Amino acid sequence: MTSDTKWIIGTTVPTVVAAAGLVAGLVSAQVSGVHARIDGLEARIDERLDRMDERLDRMDARLDGIDSRLDGLDARLRAVEVEFARVDQRLETLERAILPGPDG
Repeated sequence: MTSDTKWIIGTTVPTVVAAAGLVAGLVSAQVSGVHARIDGLEARIDERLDRMDERLDRMDARLDGIDSRLDGLDARLRAVEVEFARVDQRLETLERAILPGPDG
């Protein structure tokens, strides 16, 4: 092996190793940056999901309140229907007593 060959190998190999190390460092920095952005995105998504959960909880509470009020309204409406049926029955009784029948 000549001295020129030794010199070429001696300067090329460290240069290639240094370049590979530089590329590896740059790739590592890029990957770290991507991980940081993903972590930030996950935090924002978690925050929005928490806010959505809070909103859904408030909506559930309001709907539960509406359901309980509708139950009370149903009971009151049923009571009105029963009283109306009584009035209707009394009116029919009065009509039969006061108005003449179809045969005259």
